[in-house]
Amino acid sequence: MKVAVVGTGLMGLPVAVRLAEAGHDVTVHTRRKESAGPALAAGAAWADSAAAAGDGADVAITFLPDPPTVEAAVLGPDGLLAAATPPAVVADMSTGPPELARRLAAAAEARGVAALDAPVSGGPPGAAAGTLTIMAGGTSEAFALARPVLAELGTAVLVGGPGAGQSLKLVNQLLIGGIAGGIADAWALSGALGLDPAIVAEVVGRGFGASPLLAFMWPRLAGGDLAPGFKVDHMIKDLTLALAAGDEHGLDLAAGRSAQERYRWLSDAGDGDLGTQALYRHAVRHHSTVEEDDRP
Repeated sequence: MKVAVVGTGLMGLPVAVRLAEAGHDVTVHTRRKESAGPALAAGAAWADSAAAAGDGADVAITFLPDPPTVEAAVLGPDGLLAAATPPAVVADMSTGPPELARRLAAAAEARGVAALDAPVSGGPPGAAAGTLTIMAGGTSEAFALARPVLAELGTAVLVGGPGAGQSLKLVNQLLIGGIAGGIADAWALSGALGLDPAIVAEVVGRGFGASPLLAFMWPRLAGGDLAPGFKVDHMIKDLTLALAAGDEHGLDLAAGRSAQERYRWLSDAGDGDLGTQALYRHAVRHHSTVEEDDRP
């Protein structure tokens, strides 16, 4: 299929590479062409605008960092819907507010284009391996059009109409944000108590403390690897959206609010581009420097 991928960051790049290597006709667009290098090496073509990338595409995917950038990439003068022949379906796989997803779907329908909000869970490793969980919101017709491409990337489930995929993703991020904080605290405490991190992982991993996120974060902490599978600043954005949704419905999401405050502390300390596993630094913040702790 002819596929456009707009945005080649942590998620968009491995998606574009995977689709190109699977034999799809992939065209990419991103702000800096050099960031798309691995996708181009895998056989993808380059376009200098989202509209040019999506012209005549069967499916156009956006993987972008924030709602204003998504909106511009779809609705702007050089956006996907401005293409001479717009894509058959636009699938926004970023995380954003459900209200934006519904607006994009309405604008796409007016242009004769199907639309999905299709955020994901699984991070860059899942994107590269084709094991993402894809939460799709939209019509069954839009889902059917996009499904052959989505199937290359993981397991896609149509969870409801426009906006439903983003709604489910906010629930997902509320869970992950809190769980990641608990794992970071557990890492800090186990180090302070002098426990062997390998033994902790083995024993905790046999009980209710086990989780895919623990399996992802703990070895990285053990290796001193704070590179992002998911950036702190992106988690702040997602938790802000989840808390806003809670406020809209009169909910007091106290755990989410506490998690957001901790991630903001880390970002304010200059670590917003690190992975969420760096949150252990919040627990050891009373040290004069985090390097005084006997863990990374």
